[in-house]
Amino acid sequence: MKHWILPFLLLFSSLAYAQEYEQKEEDHTHNFSMPESPVFNAKNWKNTNLLNGREVELWNILDSGYVIIHEYFMIDCRPCITAGKGLEKVVGSLKEKYPGRVLYYQTVYENVSTAKQALKWVRENKFNPDAVFINGAAEVENYGGMGMPTIVVLGDGRRHKGFYKKQGYTPLENGKILSTVRWAMEVTKSKFEQ
Repeated sequence: MKHWILPFLLLFSSLAYAQEYEQKEEDHTHNFSMPESPVFNAKNWKNTNLLNGREVELWNILDSGYVIIHEYFMIDCRPCITAGKGLEKVVGSLKEKYPGRVLYYQTVYENVSTAKQALKWVRENKFNPDAVFINGAAEVENYGGMGMPTIVVLGDGRRHKGFYKKQGYTPLENGKILSTVRWAMEVTKSKFEQ
């Protein structure tokens, strides 16, 4: 009989406290936001800057100590235009704070748009990026897919790291992008610095 007392007490105490741990729907708060992006490795790519015709290699730019805000867009995407306009303001303030260290790139996500279409889109929407590229599908795949737009922040010098990636955009993201770029600036060193 004594050997039944301890299991009975454990069972009774478990059942007595079970009500405290019951999750009820009215007590539950939903959080539909994606978790913060962890630091990730940037994948190297080469592409031609449509603004000046020069070939750009991502790792060479990162090695030089730049932090890049990169928007991957689709030509007929209204949210991509909204994001571009919001990012222009963010980039402008960051270029004032960190002169000569921040770059803003825009790349057409799908591999079917032409250089002429991409440049027309940039011109019509009055964007002022440092570089415009086409054929970004492989890059976007590395960042988790297209989100109309997909936005990434890259830096960290020769370590080639990404600090932010997000599918989709709302102006609420501007604060996260600003703080992410500040963080990237703290850790990014040029290959020319000791």
